[in-house]
Amino acid sequence: MEGGSNLIGKGYSDTHYLDALYGLIQRLSLSNPKRQELLNEYNRIKAGNFGEKVVMNSLEQLQLPYQFYIFHDLYLSIESHIQIDILILTRYYAFIFEVKNIKGAIELTDNPSQLIRTLPDGEIHVFKSPEPQLEEYIYQLQKFFQNKNIHIPVYGAIIFPFTSSFIKQSSNKTTVLQKNEIKPFLRRIVTKCDSITDDELEYLRHSILDKHKEFIPYPLIERYNIPREDVSNGVICNKCNTLGMKRLSHYWRCPNCYSKSSKAHERAIYDYLTIINNKISNEECRKFLNIKSVDQSYRMLKNMNLIKLGKTSRVKYMLPYLNYKSN
Repeated sequence: MEGGSNLIGKGYSDTHYLDALYGLIQRLSLSNPKRQELLNEYNRIKAGNFGEKVVMNSLEQLQLPYQFYIFHDLYLSIESHIQIDILILTRYYAFIFEVKNIKGAIELTDNPSQLIRTLPDGEIHVFKSPEPQLEEYIYQLQKFFQNKNIHIPVYGAIIFPFTSSFIKQSSNKTTVLQKNEIKPFLRRIVTKCDSITDDELEYLRHSILDKHKEFIPYPLIERYNIPREDVSNGVICNKCNTLGMKRLSHYWRCPNCYSKSSKAHERAIYDYLTIINNKISNEECRKFLNIKSVDQSYRMLKNMNLIKLGKTSRVKYMLPYLNYKSN
């Protein structure tokens, strides 16, 4: 198993949370007091996803003189819940990457631990420093390995993937890298002779994947404490984003741009299941889509990739990745 190849332990994937959050923003009025907060959250997550994708693409091209696995977006419950952006696992060490896609001049300070961002116009923003979080993740992953009787070191670094982040000053506690520094840095890591075996590496890979649990923050109105009545019903046009498409005999039509869609309801049902309630009945579906036909609603739900719960008139439907929460 020795050699310079890499394997994907858990590949890059966009978070469905981002789609759900966008759906919620679209369904709130422009004057809603939570809307700007949610929009800021959406932009932050979108930028973070893009940064992680760029780093993952770079790591997938990496060659080292030993086998290693790459994992993206791990949610692990050890002493507490931790979310690891990117993890590299080898026979000799594990390496955690905390990716920050933040524009401007960046300063990482100690006592207190802060990330201070200064924009070109002089505006200053202060964020929580990623250093204590990375330190905690390293500690907990080390504990996880020890509980499995695996003894390899765990390292970590904060990654700024774009040159739009100018690292003005950083503390001395944590390794800080830009994207072009990642590969040379990893190649310089000294690998000691006392490593784990190929079988132990495989065992650890499976243990990490078994420990990973999908991040399910739904329904979003509970997460963000938003009243149900603040979320608008209806079907959104995917061409002009107008809310209130009308159902005709076999398709939806937008009253604004007049575009047609046979499946526009699928996005609306997805919105309901991630924003309002993890389960939906035929009656709830009709009210949310603003349609009257029981049979029409039944066919729409049946033809989606949903899990069916219950029987007869009490049947409800849910998204497959939400199913474990009902057990």
